[in-house]
Amino acid sequence: MKYGILTIVLLLCTGFGFSQSKTVSGTVSDNTGPIPGVNILVKGTTRGVVSDFDGNYSIDDVSQTDVLVFSYIGFVTQEITVGSREVISPILEADFQALDEVIVVGYGTQIKSNVVGAVSSIEVEEATTVPTTNVSEMLRGRAAGVQVNLGDARPGGNSDIVIRGNVSVAPGGNAPLIIVDGLPYDNLNDVAPDNIANIEILKDAASTAIYGSRASNGVILVTTKTGKQGKPRIDYHGYTTIQALTKNFHQYTGQQYIDLKREANRNRFTGDYLNDENIFSPFELEAIENRNFVDWEDLVLRDAVIQSHSLSLSAGGENTKIFSSVNYFDQQGIIPNSGYKRGSFKLNLEQRINDRLLLRGILNYQNAKQDRETGGLNFTTITPLAKPYNDQGELEKFYLGPTNTAVNPLWDQRESMDESKINLTDVSLSVVYDIAPQLSYTLKTFLRNRNTNRGIYRSSLHSAGDEGNDGIGVLSNTLFKQVLVENIVNYTPELNDNHSLDFTAVQGFDEQRNEYTQLDKSGFTNDALGFNGNATVLLNSIRDVSQRRLLSFMGRVRYGYLDRYLLEATARADGASVFAENNKWGYFPAVSVAWKMHNEPFMQAVDAVDEMKFRVSYGNTGNQGINPLESLGVADDVPYVFGGETVAGATPSSRLPNPNLKWETTTTFNAGVDFRLFNNLFEGTFEYYKSNTKDLLLDRSIAGTTGFNVMRFNAGELENRGIEASLMTNLIRSNYFRWTLGLIFSKNENEIIALTGELDDDGNPIDMTDTWGRRLSVGQSMNNIWQPKYDGIYQEGDDIANSGNPLAQPGDVRVVDQDGNGQIDDRDNVFTSTDPDWYGSITNTISYKNFDLFADIYIVQGATKLNPVLADGELWKGAINGIRTKYYTPEYPSTEYPRPKPDTHLHLYSFAVRDASYVRLRTLSLGYNIPGESLSKFGIKSANVYVTGTNLFTSTDFRSYSPEQPPVSGWESEFPETRNITLGVKVGF
Repeated sequence: MKYGILTIVLLLCTGFGFSQSKTVSGTVSDNTGPIPGVNILVKGTTRGVVSDFDGNYSIDDVSQTDVLVFSYIGFVTQEITVGSREVISPILEADFQALDEVIVVGYGTQIKSNVVGAVSSIEVEEATTVPTTNVSEMLRGRAAGVQVNLGDARPGGNSDIVIRGNVSVAPGGNAPLIIVDGLPYDNLNDVAPDNIANIEILKDAASTAIYGSRASNGVILVTTKTGKQGKPRIDYHGYTTIQALTKNFHQYTGQQYIDLKREANRNRFTGDYLNDENIFSPFELEAIENRNFVDWEDLVLRDAVIQSHSLSLSAGGENTKIFSSVNYFDQQGIIPNSGYKRGSFKLNLEQRINDRLLLRGILNYQNAKQDRETGGLNFTTITPLAKPYNDQGELEKFYLGPTNTAVNPLWDQRESMDESKINLTDVSLSVVYDIAPQLSYTLKTFLRNRNTNRGIYRSSLHSAGDEGNDGIGVLSNTLFKQVLVENIVNYTPELNDNHSLDFTAVQGFDEQRNEYTQLDKSGFTNDALGFNGNATVLLNSIRDVSQRRLLSFMGRVRYGYLDRYLLEATARADGASVFAENNKWGYFPAVSVAWKMHNEPFMQAVDAVDEMKFRVSYGNTGNQGINPLESLGVADDVPYVFGGETVAGATPSSRLPNPNLKWETTTTFNAGVDFRLFNNLFEGTFEYYKSNTKDLLLDRSIAGTTGFNVMRFNAGELENRGIEASLMTNLIRSNYFRWTLGLIFSKNENEIIALTGELDDDGNPIDMTDTWGRRLSVGQSMNNIWQPKYDGIYQEGDDIANSGNPLAQPGDVRVVDQDGNGQIDDRDNVFTSTDPDWYGSITNTISYKNFDLFADIYIVQGATKLNPVLADGELWKGAINGIRTKYYTPEYPSTEYPRPKPDTHLHLYSFAVRDASYVRLRTLSLGYNIPGESLSKFGIKSANVYVTGTNLFTSTDFRSYSPEQPPVSGWESEFPETRNITLGVKVGF
């Protein structure tokens, strides 16, 4: 009995001893010394501390059974059981897997620290917070040197991506090459955002020369998600977005428009106002009397909804890995009759056949439908003195009164449709065969078919369809087919620890074929079936077929010595079918070197430097940005009537063929430095680059007496240079609270160095005007406006008689008489570059416990644009509505805006050249990760809910729906950009 009691006492004492709490202290260090800011946490609890500046820590209330977790960014996390110790001083090991992440580069992957070229990686999780199918917009502000310009804000629209500025004057010659899973894509928006795993941007010749042609404008590498070995995982991502109009200007209200029109017709000599009967029509007078004013924006535009759903499966075993997803996206447009729907299916399959043979397959299918609003819809400048609906609430066709033949734009909107259906199928099969442990061969094949059917119908009641035509229909079909075959050999010989070597060789064939068919019909039996109905009259038929082929050979060698000195050399030869017989081949070499200074013995004692790598590269890339057959003579189909019958005929094209066309060649120098400092507190990159493009593919107008109008030829030189900087700072890195600040800065400018070499009578180079209307001049930017310089508004007391416009009156636009000869003509024009001085972004990522906050501010400074509404003389006559301003009046003279008057102002275009700089809170997203213990009982592995706002606030002086677009284009209002509020959920099973 006494032994039993003794045993119980000993057990109680032992248990009491182990449960006693104590204080544990120590110093956390790595192989170079103490580490400040390390998180020390008692595992399974919320109790923890952070090491001080000397790496010291002390934590109370710790038992012998507790486990301390030591964690720090860039180091492997350690878990240590306390036991009987009161002093624990761990030495953390660098997490090379985290610091040396593997990124995708041309034809392969590479450890980030060994990358020799200018390559930027995009943070995909942050980029995909933007609710859109326009993947281009997801790149905005994410990488230095990558500029995204809004192209089309309507659902299903695109944006233009320019990497490191313009290097070509050819139409479409500045678009980057897009590679998805190693395959060339013609449209970045063919990738569903939820399927993207990584995005890399290749910017200098060293990294892009491996792609030769089309790579002079940079390369965007997209890698989609693949299956992972382990348990099957199902992920769902869905969100709903509310879109609303955003703008920074107001139109004239009904009464303000009346005042504008009265002011415009005021006698400028006596100051008297005319009677309303002499200014307004009887219909307008009735509207004024009844206060029947129309707010066209409110009438036309609406709030609209986006819905997106994505479901994916990832699974894998030892020999088979699979990733599959289904995506559905539905966006209403804020203009009725506009919208976009897309469904897609993705399958990535990897099958290990045996120890040497690996098969990879990719299937991508998409079905999309885009509805466009009727062309000619202008709600920005239309008069508010109108009657779009009658007293019964039905649309009025002649909305400006029965005597005015102008047709209500809402009428034409109702009586028309514009629908495009897109079917896309991508199939890729690749075989990887390991010839030896260090030698592999890859056969890659790719087939793409994109079929686009577009139907436009204007009913018998439409202003264009009711002129005796009984409806007008336009049916078009575009078939794009691409075939790619590549043979890739990679050899990585085993050397000693001091040397590393890698060889890659590629032979490729790429064929692209476009087929376009269009039929214009009229005489429809009824309007019920639209363009699908029967028609009796064929108005026109068009058939256009083109093809381009590219044959390529490439070789690359990488060499490393002592993990300090890196060398990479690339050579590629491309033969393009679009060039003349003797100029089809282009040759593009590049070489780059890098020095990993932080690995030098003398740097081991420098604790502040974690990484310091210097890079220099030099190389050539090419551009084949011309249409097929431009080096050959082609004919236009012109049937003619002979003997009462229509006979086939042809005439030479208006474009004179050039049998000597050859490649544009861009030579780029790049110098950069990559760094990580103070235990990864700072991480960044600085780059300088200069590119010179020679043999520019220019269009030149030629005398009509030759029988031709234009000819493409090679001439001139364009220089493009700039600097880039990116910095990421881990400001706070505690266990529960983390704050990362990111800064990106880009500055780029271009200059025309030479053109045709022709000189004028004074010995100066002769300027040219290209097909886009840009005036190209030696010493100037290629993107410019050529106008007299705006110099304010004439005021009472100004010396108008001795100015360049002696007939002007107070309130008129004043410009600078550059040569002082007392008159304004072309000799007084000056160049104004439209390119921004610089652009960049500020990102903040904050995590607190289960909450994540992301904010993204995008900045563009020094950009200039022409505002066509302010340049429209009809606005200042009071004939149309437009951007509301505090215009000049004798009682309230303005120094910013001219005086309305019944005749056309001079120099309105100079006045309308406006600063388009802006600062925008582009993204603000708050997310919450639901704790796992709350989900496990439902079989849910992870869940996140978030709310995101995009385009929440914009500060700009450029008055438009977007600071990147004018309010109108031609006769139409631009599709407005929207402010979006999104509520979404991500669930993993």
